[in-house]
Amino acid sequence: MKIAEIWDFTAYLESFYIKDGKAMSFKTNEPYSYRNSVSPECFLQGPVYSHLWEGSYFLNLEEYNGVPPYDPDVNLVFYVNERVGLMNEHYDKYSVESIRKQFPNAVIIGQVKEVPPSFNSGDSFSDIPRRQVRPERPENRIRFFNDCDFVNVPTTPDGLYAKDEYFVELQKHLNKEIKYTPGPTNVDYVFDNYYSNEKLNSIFYYTPHQHERRGETEKFAKYLGNKYQLEVFSKPIHDNQPFDYLSSHDFIKLWSPHIFHINVDPMKMYPGQQCRQVAAVGSINIGGENDSHHRLYPDASGCDLKKLEDIFEAYLKDGRRRFGAIDYAYNKVNELFGFNTVRKILEETFLNVN
Repeated sequence: MKIAEIWDFTAYLESFYIKDGKAMSFKTNEPYSYRNSVSPECFLQGPVYSHLWEGSYFLNLEEYNGVPPYDPDVNLVFYVNERVGLMNEHYDKYSVESIRKQFPNAVIIGQVKEVPPSFNSGDSFSDIPRRQVRPERPENRIRFFNDCDFVNVPTTPDGLYAKDEYFVELQKHLNKEIKYTPGPTNVDYVFDNYYSNEKLNSIFYYTPHQHERRGETEKFAKYLGNKYQLEVFSKPIHDNQPFDYLSSHDFIKLWSPHIFHINVDPMKMYPGQQCRQVAAVGSINIGGENDSHHRLYPDASGCDLKKLEDIFEAYLKDGRRRFGAIDYAYNKVNELFGFNTVRKILEETFLNVN
């Protein structure tokens, strides 16, 4: 099996291929990682599909002037076409027809990466066309999806994210049924490198970049810490530094030693990547409305603070119940998002391999 994961544009990623389980730069043939990857062996955000099969690769079409190299050996193309390729003046060059010529034996899958308000967002003061909001993008996205063999949203079909109003409305305009398949998480790598069964009896609270996702997280975490006499930790945020000043490796090392991970994110439109990592390292996530919160920690999900405090206190006082939550989440994250699971689902869904 060989996958080509393609994005029409990204300003922070270069093209790479997978060799011996590592991302290797096409430019240098050296191991490659970027600011949001843990290592060349593990990408937890961004282009994560390439790591599923040896010899697969990721292409940033910006580096190829919109036209990828010819490759008749690719089986599946996951094509994220959301910005440059949906502008009228570039549509033909980035079209599905153009991609088919370069991958003649591949199934072309239109992949959803962003939904509104992120999709077609822009800087109204920018003089760079790709950074602007373009009125034709939503309509051209529908046209693009209708030309693909499949349309895929990286989430479980029975999860909250799959029920988002955007997808309900989008489906009305498509000539095919949207497929929902789980995005892969490298659970084995995260477990092997960051798991410990000797956790600190302390609280870490998670602060996403988007302020609207923070909700009552900080206030609730500090309340729990004060009431139950536990130390409370978080990622320091500095006005004179970018939000992502820590590498992904350093960030996981920061939060993974703590047994309790507080994240009362009220947004239902996100799949919950952070929560999957929490499950893989053997900690307990408390709170949140993301899809993974409900799937991996069903007893401790949501934003009802009274309910969350009750379950927190139960975990704090009952070691067996605490271990049960950890064990359930770890098994579930493997079952739903582990590499072996996702490989099988992709083959069955897009290649009819049973």
